[in-house]
This record gives sequence, structure tokens and C-alpha cells, in this order.
Amino acid sequence: MRMHGTVTVGTKGQIVIPKEVRDMLDINEGENLLAITKYGTFVGFIKTDDVAEFIELLRKEANLSGK
Repeated sequence: MRMHGTVTVGTKGQIVIPKEVRDMLDINEGENLLAITKYGTFVGFIKTDDVAEFIELLRKEANLSGK
């Protein structure tokens, strides 16, 4: 896990994702992201186009760990 700097919430609730992160995750203008939280804490974003693949990965990991 890495930290990539801070973001500031603007008056309209908008944030700017650091360029390093946008480049690393290939996030482009106009793409939709899903915000993920756990226990009331923000965890991260995932592209909505990648949600099905992400869920399948979680299922496989859960099966490998015996849950």
C-alpha cells in the first residue's frame, strides 16, 4: 500500500486525484469511479468498468483463504 499525497475538497465537494495516481491507474477525464468505504472509512476508487473483475478477484481471494 502506498500514500500518494493529499487532496482538498472544494466548495462543490469535488476533489482532484493526484496526477501520479491518475497516470498509474489510467484514469481519464469523464470516466466514472466507484468510491469504496469500509467501517465508515474511505478505502479508494475503482473504475466502474472494472467492478465485475474486482468482485471476481475478491471472491477468488475469499475462497483461497477459506472464508
